Amino acid sequence: MNPTQPRIGVVGVAFGDAREALGSIETVLAAFPDLVVARMNLPQCTVGTGLLTLVVNATTDEIGALAGQLGMLKSVRVKSLVL
Repeated sequence: MNPTQPRIGVVGVAFGDAREALGSIETVLAAFPDLVVARMNLPQCTVGTGLLTLVVNATTDEIGALAGQLGMLKSVRVKSLVL
C-alpha cells in the first residue's frame, strides 16, 4: 500500500473532563479541517466524560498526526484504526 494515498480511518477519542477537554479537542480538529468525514459525540453528562468518534479520509501520516496531537491533550485518550 502507498503511504501517501488517502485511506479511510476511524479515530476514537475518550475524554475525562468534558468541559476542559472539548475546547482543546476542537482546537486540534480545526487544524485538520479537510480530514474529518463524519463525527459522533457521545457525552456522558452525568459523569462528565465522553467519547468522540471521527471517520477520516487521510494518509496514514495525517491520521497519525491528528491522533498524536489529540493524545497529548490532558485527560484525553486516543486510538486510531486505518481500514
